[in-house]
Amino acid sequence: MAGRKLKRYGLEGGAKALIAIGLLFNLSAWFVAAYYFGLAGSRITLFIVPFIFTCISAIGLLVIRYRYTMFEEYPYLMNLPSFFYRLGERKDASKQGIAFSMIFTVHALVLSVLGFLSLLLTVAIGYSIKSNAASPFLYAYLAIIAILVASVFLLYRRIYVRFAK
Repeated sequence: MAGRKLKRYGLEGGAKALIAIGLLFNLSAWFVAAYYFGLAGSRITLFIVPFIFTCISAIGLLVIRYRYTMFEEYPYLMNLPSFFYRLGERKDASKQGIAFSMIFTVHALVLSVLGFLSLLLTVAIGYSIKSNAASPFLYAYLAIIAILVASVFLLYRRIYVRFAK
């Protein structure tokens, strides 16, 4: 697969919207951390969660931005070898390029949900510090992670069924 060229497509409109939503959630997490920073007696540790999730989002954005370059020049960095093997060599580059673009729409969904999780975790930590009680948001956090994992598998399955014929 090294050196293989796909027809390049831009991100789908939904992917661009999901990226924007994820970045807004990240920004909101920073604002929530700043809000609880003032209320909780200057606890700098509140900023750790937004910082970590912002770094993860930045890496995700770089992967989405340079997805074709990574696939064409460094295919070992991509974690989708069996998917493209199943798409097969006999398929045209245009069809594979569309499937590749759809895969990164799923990645944009993950980026968006990670931004939301950053916001939710920051609120949970701030609430816990302010009220000296366990936050009720932590249960929602686990449910969102479970829904995300199931959604990713279902979306990948949908892409596979559509293109691996």
